[in-house]
Amino acid sequence: MLEEVAPRWTAARESALHERRGGDRRRAAGAGPKQCLVFVDRLLVTLVHLRLGIPHARAG
Repeated sequence: MLEEVAPRWTAARESALHERRGGDRRRAAGAGPKQCLVFVDRLLVTLVHLRLGIPHARAG
């Protein structure tokens, strides 16, 4: 499942960022703030949230 979802998610995210920026990247890939969770962890958290209906709570 991960091999099928990851490339699509990455492409959709880059497309959304491109639209939001209104053009190409202003910095090199990997610059800027780092994500708290890697893609696999984000996917796991999303599936658990959808399955169990746990409310969203943000740390800190």
